[in-house]
Amino acid sequence: MAQIIRLKRSTVAGSVPTTSDLTTGELAINVHDGKVFLRKSGSAGDDIRQVVTDEFTGSLNVNGSVTASFFTGDGSGLTNITVDQSATVKQSFTGTTWTVNHNLNAPNPIVQAYDSDDYQIVPQSIRITDSDTVTITFPNSVTGYAVVAKGGHIVSGSVDADNISGFDEKVKTKLNTDGVFSGSAQVTLSGDVTGTAASSSIASIDGGDI
Repeated sequence: MAQIIRLKRSTVAGSVPTTSDLTTGELAINVHDGKVFLRKSGSAGDDIRQVVTDEFTGSLNVNGSVTASFFTGDGSGLTNITVDQSATVKQSFTGTTWTVNHNLNAPNPIVQAYDSDDYQIVPQSIRITDSDTVTITFPNSVTGYAVVAKGGHIVSGSVDADNISGFDEKVKTKLNTDGVFSGSAQVTLSGDVTGTAASSSIASIDGGDI
């Protein structure tokens, strides 16, 4: 006849065993929450550890790399990581001094602060501590978050002339074909103004006496 082995268990939501409930190496289950617990023994004494399942609550320490298909969340709790230079870093704080470890390796980051209601706020000071850290100071304790982006980027690109209002169709065609104006290019505008790209220098203008 088959024997059924039943571990210690609880059907109460949020119930976690203590070392007085389990012997070393013994498992227990919270049936309501779907969590498994283990009494761990170590040089610092015994404690209760939650076994990782498909749903985990609490701190998790991993020795080694973590690989996943994607991550979710705002990343506000991530520190001491290498972030792509085109990304922004968002971290939440409470207090008069916010120290943001952005790790963008940027001597001139763009820093903005917001309160918990998403209103932008002006701090008392923003100090670039080093290329990976900024310190934001407020006169009073503030709860909110900081957003840091890598500054000093040169943005390049092009815009189709069709997306710029005010050009005659012939001008748009010319711009889209040539791409740019040269220094000697002549531009003729339909209407009241006709001219060239050349300029005249006037040494002085005297309006005279009245």
